[in-house]
Amino acid sequence: MPIPQQLLPRLRPRAEHRPTATRTPSGPSLRVRWLGTAGHVISTDETTVLVDPFLTRPGLRGLLRPLEPDLDAIERWVPREVDAVLVGHSHYDHLLDAPAIARSREAILVGSGTTAAVARAAGVSPEKIRVVPPGGLSLRVGDLEISFVPSLHGRIFLGKVPFPGEWTHAPPLPLYAPQYRMGGAYGILIRAGARTLYHNGSADLVDAEIAGRHADVVLAGLAGRKATRDYLTRLTGCLGPRVLVPTHHDAFFGPLELGERLLPGVDLNGFFRETRAVAPDARVVTPLYHDDVVIPLEGDPRDIAIVERTA
Repeated sequence: MPIPQQLLPRLRPRAEHRPTATRTPSGPSLRVRWLGTAGHVISTDETTVLVDPFLTRPGLRGLLRPLEPDLDAIERWVPREVDAVLVGHSHYDHLLDAPAIARSREAILVGSGTTAAVARAAGVSPEKIRVVPPGGLSLRVGDLEISFVPSLHGRIFLGKVPFPGEWTHAPPLPLYAPQYRMGGAYGILIRAGARTLYHNGSADLVDAEIAGRHADVVLAGLAGRKATRDYLTRLTGCLGPRVLVPTHHDAFFGPLELGERLLPGVDLNGFFRETRAVAPDARVVTPLYHDDVVIPLEGDPRDIAIVERTA
C-alpha cells in the first residue's frame, strides 16, 4: 500500500542554505520560485516564464484514472501574467498542466513534438505553440534568451527511462499517466542580461551538448541521480555553476498545501556532500514552495537572497 504523503519525511533545509531577507533586494535581478517537482517560475521585471509547471499532483490512487488538470490549484499557484511555458520533456509530472496554463494565460508553449501534440489536443492555438526539434531550439521571450539543449532522461525505474516514445499526432484526452510519453528531453538555458541559469529537469545529460556553455545557476534535478554515472561531477564540470539549487526531490503525490516532503529514494544529504566535493566554490540554496530566490544580475551570483512570500 502506498505511503500517504503526510507520513513522508519533511524537507527541512539547513539554515546556511536559506539566506532569507525581509524584503526584496534592490537592483536588477532574476527571480526563481519553485512550484514543486521540476516546476519553476522564472522572472525579471519584464518577463515571466514557467518551466515544467505541475500543480495538479494527483495522489497515487489518482494515477489509476485519466488525468485532468486541477484548475483551482493552477489559479492558486501560477502568476496571472505569464509570457511562456517551457516544457523539458513530456511525462505527466512535467506536461499535464502546461496546456491549461498556456491557454488561460495566453502564453506561448514551447516543447518537443510530443509536447506540441498534447497541447494541440488540449486546445492550445497552433499560433501559440513552438516546436523544439531534436537538435534543440533558441528563442527570445521578452528580455530572456532561451535555449533548449538536447539532453537525456534519468533511468529511474530498473535502469530504464519510464514511458518512452512520442506522440506524432494529437492524442485523445484525457490520458492516463503512462500515456504521457517522454518525447524529447531537453535542458533549458535561460539568459537574463549577463546572468545565466540552466534547468536540468531530469538527472542525466549529454556532455557534448553542454560542453563550452556556462550557467551561473543550475537547477539540478535529483530524481534518479544515483543511476547516472558521475551526474553532478559532469554537470558542474561542464557548466561551472556558482549556485546550485536542487529540484525534483519532493514527493509530488499530494497538493502543495501539504508542505514539502522528500521523494522516497532521494538522498538530499548525499547531494550536499557530493556538491561540496565536486563544486566546493558553489553555493547551495534549498528553497521552499513560498520562497522567491532573488539572484542579482550584476556582481557575484552567490550574493542571493530568499524572500518568503506571504501568499
